[in-house]
Amino acid sequence: MKISSRSIVKVLSLTVLFMVGLVLVYKARTALIWIGTAFFLAVALNPAVDGLSQYMPRKSRGSAITVVGLIGAAVVAFLIFSFVPPMVSQTQSLADSVPNFANQLVNGHNFISDQIRHYNLVDRVRASQDQITHYVSSAGGSFYGFFKGLFASLAAATTILVLSVFMMMEGPRWIESFWKLVPPNRRAHSKDLVAHMYRAVSGYVNGNLLTSLIAAVATAVILTIMGVPYAIPLGLMVAIADLIPLVGATIGAVIVILVAFFTSTVAGIIVVVFFLIYQQVENHVLQPVIYGKTVEVTPLTVLIAIIMGAAIGGILGALVAIPIAASLQILIRDYVDNYLHKEHQA
Repeated sequence: MKISSRSIVKVLSLTVLFMVGLVLVYKARTALIWIGTAFFLAVALNPAVDGLSQYMPRKSRGSAITVVGLIGAAVVAFLIFSFVPPMVSQTQSLADSVPNFANQLVNGHNFISDQIRHYNLVDRVRASQDQITHYVSSAGGSFYGFFKGLFASLAAATTILVLSVFMMMEGPRWIESFWKLVPPNRRAHSKDLVAHMYRAVSGYVNGNLLTSLIAAVATAVILTIMGVPYAIPLGLMVAIADLIPLVGATIGAVIVILVAFFTSTVAGIIVVVFFLIYQQVENHVLQPVIYGKTVEVTPLTVLIAIIMGAAIGGILGALVAIPIAASLQILIRDYVDNYLHKEHQA
């Protein structure tokens, strides 16, 4: 079969354009992740805005967004003034105590120390003392790095919030313009498909935030009851870790359990039991109730999405990847059910 020069040029051109597109996406990955995060935040807040706009004068969507924003700002301010001062104090105390943990591992009288001495791991722990001390000291003394990171985080958060507000304000107009481009004979099915994707994304975002909040509160309460120090920052750490599906809750639990064992063997054992019970409650009670049938992503899909998202954009990329995977799964299922099956039957 003879291949024309035009076909070769066309294939080469498409290949070059595809590669250029990949490079551009990689270069703009941070901005794309911010835009994606803003989109999912807008999707999560949109039901509240839609419901509240019905009670506003002239059903003003802008007024509803303002009220939701003010409520959100009030909640954030309350959390900041209630938890940030003790969290900063306890976090600083935790950072100051980290260099002593290596010595406690070797010389302490608790379950972990006993196991280290039993399995002759003392030399390895002592060899790591200098590295741990240097790392913590460097991290604690780098005010420039701290403020640089703080400024970058505030800039990212502000950008994401502003994007979310504009998306909620202009979203309905964009959607109406988009549906005009869809052929009338496919419009109804397309709207149902988008509604299914919307429920999946909003259900995942809201459900993930709620389960993480419950995990943080439960962890802080049990640590406070057991007299384990740094309950608030450890609870916050569990909340952040719990946002990451599959592995996040386990990572957060391991760190908290280690700190609990440093307090006492009894506290460590009780915290282990707590996390074992809580994980079962979250997996088999909270998640089915909170998510319902809105999010139907298989574990394999979640794992692949986390790996790819983390490789592209770190933790934030991993979080954004899950709703994207849920939407893609819905699109693929719809294509298989409505097109491939029909072609096969024909």
